[in-house]
Amino acid sequence: MPSRRIMLQSLAALTVAANLPRPARASAPSSPWRALFNGRNLDGWTIYQDGEGNIDRHGAIRIEKGVLHMLGSSFTGPDKASFGHLATKTLHGNYHLRMDFRFGERRFAPRVWQRRNSGLLYHMGPELDRLFPDCVEFQFEEGDIGDAIMVNTKALQGPLLGGTPLWPTYFPGLPRTYADPVNAGGIARQWHRHASDYERIDGWNTIDLIAFEDQAAHLVNGRIVNTLFNMIDRNQQPLKTGRIALEFEAAEVFLRNVMIRDLSAEDIALIRKQGSY
Repeated sequence: MPSRRIMLQSLAALTVAANLPRPARASAPSSPWRALFNGRNLDGWTIYQDGEGNIDRHGAIRIEKGVLHMLGSSFTGPDKASFGHLATKTLHGNYHLRMDFRFGERRFAPRVWQRRNSGLLYHMGPELDRLFPDCVEFQFEEGDIGDAIMVNTKALQGPLLGGTPLWPTYFPGLPRTYADPVNAGGIARQWHRHASDYERIDGWNTIDLIAFEDQAAHLVNGRIVNTLFNMIDRNQQPLKTGRIALEFEAAEVFLRNVMIRDLSAEDIALIRKQGSY
């Protein structure tokens, strides 16, 4: 039988151990990053070119050492076909998307003298016969990288709080009135401008899109520049999912490292608690 001294020492050790801070329970890890564009071919993607339809007749898209090159020297088409997009065949919701892009030098009519333009479309509708199905655009235009354009959709933009876009929770008491869209060319558009400029006009830019439930954050080179809440579709229903598209708009553009990972319920809870996960 252990001595009284040993028993007291054991009891003291147990007491100390009981009062030590316990390690936080790890939340379920995020799903691993996976390639949305595989770097080899366009498996899993559809194409639309203005005036051409669902085929690349004029070499608008080329894959060069894992990089998507749009409207480069291989493009021989009419100017109208310099507008188009690649879109996923699958729907996506509750995810973190990351990619790099940079502009090339070529520009096409009617934007030969205008700012170079591209974009990331998300929560996009299923239609394959138009340049802009209903969606949200993460704008890549020079000087406007991070803007959000709501295409036949609506959102509440996160107001600036001390210069920083509101994230990740829309405060009670803040106005919840949608801005009136501008109707042009059969499309109703809201345009939500970005805050702060972190873009590199002539270099690679890293773009992050955090989209979960009916809200989203746009990040440019690691900084939040725009946030959206209470996104709704044209039928006033919450907008939470859809296809993802990479667009070209009359300007040469390079895209690489197009990656995505799902956000778990635990990830979303952490975002709501601390702004990240």
